[in-house]
Amino acid sequence: MMRNRTSILLALLGTSVLAAPALAQGAAAPAADAAEEAQGLSDIVVTARRRTEPLQATPLAVSALDSRRLEEARVSNITDLTNLTPSITLARNTTNPTSLFPWIRGFGTKSTDPAAEPPIAITIDGIYQAQLVGAFVNLFDVEAIEVLRGPQGTLLGKNAPAGGLSIRTRRPGEEFAAKGQIEYGSFKNLHASGWVDVPLVPGALFGTVSANYQHSNGYQKNIVTGQTLGGINTSSFRAGLLAKLGDSTTWYVTAQYDQDKGEDAGDRNISTTDPLVVPGLTYVVPPSASLTCTNAYSRALCANGTLPNNRRYTTQALPGPDRDSHNFSVASNLDVDTGPVALALVTGYRQFRELAFSDIDGTQLGIIDSRYDGNYRAFSQEFRVASSDGGGLDMGGRLRWLVGSYYFNYDYDRFNRSTTLGAPSTTYQEGETKSYALFAHAEFDILSNLNLSGGIRQTWDRKTHLSRAQRFFSGIDPEFSQRHAWDNISYDVTLNYNITPNNMIYVRRATGYRGGGFTGVPATALAVSTADPETVGAWEFGSKNDFFNHRLRINLSVFRNKFQDLQRVITVPVDVAPFFVQRLLNVASGITQGAEVELQARPVSGLTLRANLGYLDAKYTQFNANVTGNLANGNADLTFLRFPYTSKWTAQFGATYEADLGSSGKLVFSADYNYRSRYNVTDLNYAFGEQKGFGLLSGTITWRDADDRYSVSVFGRNLTDKFYIDGGDAVGGLTTYVSDGPPREWGVSVGFNF
Repeated sequence: MMRNRTSILLALLGTSVLAAPALAQGAAAPAADAAEEAQGLSDIVVTARRRTEPLQATPLAVSALDSRRLEEARVSNITDLTNLTPSITLARNTTNPTSLFPWIRGFGTKSTDPAAEPPIAITIDGIYQAQLVGAFVNLFDVEAIEVLRGPQGTLLGKNAPAGGLSIRTRRPGEEFAAKGQIEYGSFKNLHASGWVDVPLVPGALFGTVSANYQHSNGYQKNIVTGQTLGGINTSSFRAGLLAKLGDSTTWYVTAQYDQDKGEDAGDRNISTTDPLVVPGLTYVVPPSASLTCTNAYSRALCANGTLPNNRRYTTQALPGPDRDSHNFSVASNLDVDTGPVALALVTGYRQFRELAFSDIDGTQLGIIDSRYDGNYRAFSQEFRVASSDGGGLDMGGRLRWLVGSYYFNYDYDRFNRSTTLGAPSTTYQEGETKSYALFAHAEFDILSNLNLSGGIRQTWDRKTHLSRAQRFFSGIDPEFSQRHAWDNISYDVTLNYNITPNNMIYVRRATGYRGGGFTGVPATALAVSTADPETVGAWEFGSKNDFFNHRLRINLSVFRNKFQDLQRVITVPVDVAPFFVQRLLNVASGITQGAEVELQARPVSGLTLRANLGYLDAKYTQFNANVTGNLANGNADLTFLRFPYTSKWTAQFGATYEADLGSSGKLVFSADYNYRSRYNVTDLNYAFGEQKGFGLLSGTITWRDADDRYSVSVFGRNLTDKFYIDGGDAVGGLTTYVSDGPPREWGVSVGFNF
């Protein structure tokens, strides 16, 4: 069946490529006049290859979202991107809501421990975000977002083996301008944002200030106290300066401060007395039951019918202290064009302070509650030298090249003061990463329509880690100190051929890696472990096509990624109590392969249609481990497990229609439908973590005045009120929980722009 589906998608790709010359030829004669050309689809400028170029001329699988599309889809945080691009999942970690679980083309992680590296590269204004704690970022006053799929190990660097996200904030304009918006909706959700641009020195220095505030009551109800939980309480402020020093130098500096004082929603505990087993795994010694319902501490919850909690959008968790997490970041982008070459100096600093409470068990008992107190600091410095167009070092325009260096320093310290089965405990970890890299990239026009590009990057990673488990604070185990060094060479080679000026095909070979790491807080000396880097080798064949005077756009890609030394947190049996420990180890290999189609059309003036389709076959090719927690069961072949949060099919369909009302303004109707086939939210595919395929419908109706100064909108998300789970797991044999995705939401907003 999988082979048939892949064949269909390959056939679709081939049909598009073969049809390109004929369609393009028909579109080109006769030539369209300027008015007709203006009605076509615009081409977004991207910086995926560290220089500005049109999206349709970039031989990479890139989804680009400009500010208009982000506003239209009401994107407010990073997880909203899941509904706009194929083969990607960005899920909020509900047990620590400032954190993110990211997945691209099936590759990602459910671990947000700072001792483990992120699985994808997230950059904001060119600055790499060092950890997944604090990666749940608000997206306000953003100019564009690029979602890069496939290894980006040459230019983005480490931790981009499956792709990355590049976020560009809006730079100040050269004239005074201001924009603001305020909205109110379900769950008393109040959201206000705005910005002001001010020319400080005409023609030379420009400033901008922007702010974002959101407060809501949340949609989770506590069935013990009757209160609502999970409310949002965030605020963000950003200031930016853009200096133009003559015709050759620009300097953009931006600083941002974010504060998150939201509530912990509490999960929905679904523990039962049924055995907790991995479906499809043979147990020599089966588990007796889920420990949450058999230990003396919480047996009463199951005996009186309190567990499992099958009431949607509810929890039994008692309110804990609100989050009080802070982020401060500074980014500097200095660009100098000397004539023959262009210089770029990118400097960034970020400090994130984590103060968060998490009631993981979702009950009124202290089965497993955690209070995190962490500090995370990162500094990076990138320097690039690139050829300038017409500067004399580009072989008459046939060669484009760049070389660069990169330095990255990241350190963290984190306390976890938790309660487990009523007993308080404390763990601590700290660590530092120093990373150095040299890289080069070049593109050469073999013929006027045939281009060869490639790059290479050498990286040196140096890491230290220190941890103290509860047994240290009890005077039993010592602190565990580790250090390790890793080196990596990543490369990519791409050959692209322009069939016509508007139709391109390309083939790409790329490699990448995710850095090595450690078990964050090993429970005992037996759990201390070091995991080597994960590596990937990938092939991709793609096609980018504009037809009928840019009224129809079809971009396709077929890919195959082969991952080695996958890092997994597994249960390792030992001969002493507690007879098993959890360790981060390289125990698996896998392949993710599939195809993606992105389509846009503007058949008539004012109407834009869009559709994305992604097919993904993700599977383990080697995975041998004991995940049962019992030494007698021994290792087992686990290649039957599915990757978590990974759907075989993803699809998005949408339309926007703009009706011109003349002097009365405009009415804009926009709707988007996002579908995902079934997935499981747990690493071990537990039955309670299974989510059937579902779709979410959202829509907006907006009126704008004739001068585009004022607007009024009515919007809705999950309009069909579809229920689904967006998280869940079994934690240490102590509890099983799920988190429910947001129900139907509606709202109204008013805005101004002048």
